[in-house]
Order: sequence, then structure tokens, then C-alpha cells
Amino acid sequence: MPELPEVETVVRQLAPFLLGRRVCCLEILDPKLESPEKDSVGGRTILEVVRAGKQAVIRLSPLPGSTLPLWLSFHLRMTGRLIMDGWQSGQQEKHLRARLVLDRGCLNFFDVRRFGVIDIRHSPGQVRPQGLDPLSPAFTGRALAKLLCGPGRQVKPWLLRQDRLAGIGNIYASEILFHAGIDPRREVAGLTAEEIKHLHHSTRKVLRLAIENCGTTFSDFQDTRGRAGTFQDLLSVYRREAQPCRRCGEPVVRIVQQQRSTFFCPACQR
Repeated sequence: MPELPEVETVVRQLAPFLLGRRVCCLEILDPKLESPEKDSVGGRTILEVVRAGKQAVIRLSPLPGSTLPLWLSFHLRMTGRLIMDGWQSGQQEKHLRARLVLDRGCLNFFDVRRFGVIDIRHSPGQVRPQGLDPLSPAFTGRALAKLLCGPGRQVKPWLLRQDRLAGIGNIYASEILFHAGIDPRREVAGLTAEEIKHLHHSTRKVLRLAIENCGTTFSDFQDTRGRAGTFQDLLSVYRREAQPCRRCGEPVVRIVQQQRSTFFCPACQR
């Protein structure tokens, strides 16, 4: 499932082509995505294309004579892809689930497995994730330390809580902890101030590097032009069980935490 870097990649690629375009209509081709509010999208102008957690969000202007904007959100889930008309993508027409028809061209929503979701929202609060965005200015070391206070929980499962930090999934949680030098089994309440500082720095560093490399692709994720991400070539521990650690040479270990695989180096993450 696309995580923060993959969705951020899609948003950054789409924004220059969508900003200022007028929406003619939203065509729903898959009954699973049908919405009684789809007709309220037409006639509006695209004001902003942003990421909210793991969702790509388009902010639409109010209709003439109104003051009420709309937010159109896309949750790509496992195989959802947003692709402009004319972009080489390799997608098959039978997997086209919806189309945002614009004054020039269309934004197409393809989804092979049909797990993706399109929502029409009436306020920013309805699309804003519950957790803090780790790329926002509000994500400071002090803010992270405050979030980490509370009942005991191991740090790797904690990083996956979308009500704490929005957008981090299994791949990046393992990578962040490796770069921070923190054992994924550590209790969050026991982290020192220095460790929290490293965790904050590593979170920003790993996510930004992943965005620079257009995310991670193991099977399904492709960007808006049908290209795979390349961050999988830079992974330090994720899916590298029994392979030598890139830092010290010791074998990478895989454990299971809350039914999710965790990868780490016992030598580097004490």
C-alpha cells in the first residue's frame, strides 16, 4: 500500500498540470465508487493539490455565487493510480474506475484490485489526518517527545499509528529505526532525549530520501507516468532478512510485531 513518500510523489507530479484547471465533471465508471455528490464537483476550479497522510487531495473552488469549496480525496490503497490523459502508463482501459474531466484533458483513476476510494468532503477537517504529518513544520523534536509520552508500547508499532504520525507504514518504520539506531522492540516511554532527537532526524531524512527516489516499488506502486520508484534499491533493512547489514555486516533479522514484519540489525540497533 502506498505510504507517505509514494503519495507525495504522485501529488508533486500532478500539481503543475492540475492547478488552475476547471472541472467539467466527475465520471464514475465503477459502481463501488458511486457518490450522490459527484454532480457537485463540476464547474469548480482546482486551487490546490496536496497530500493528507496517505491520501491525495484536490481542493476545489466554490461554485459561482457560493462560498463553499470542496475537497476531492483519493486513497490509492494497493493498486490505485492517478494518471493524466496522454501520459504513458501501461494501464488497461478495463481498469479505469473514474475520470475527472477537465477543461483540457482528464485525470484518470485506474485501480486493478478496486480497493481505492474517492471521497467528496466539505471541510478541510474531513480530509486532515488525525496524526501529525512528519514533513510539516509542526513536526519538531519537542512535538515528537510529547507524542511519545503515554502508556507503554513498542516503538515500531507506535510508528504505524496513524493517530500519532500520519503516513508512515511498515517499510519506512523499519528504515527510520535503523537510521536512528533504535531497537524496534524498545518501549517508547523508555526512549532517552538523545534517542528521540535521532528518531526525529531519521524520520525526516528517510522520508525525504524516499521522495527524492519516487518511493518504493516491490510489486504494484507506479508514479503518474507508470514508472516504478527506486527507493527499494536503497533500503537498509526492510526485506533484507539474513543479508549483511550495509553498515556493520551482521545479518539483518526479521521479527513479527502485531502481525507485521519488522526488519532490523541487532548490532546497530541496540
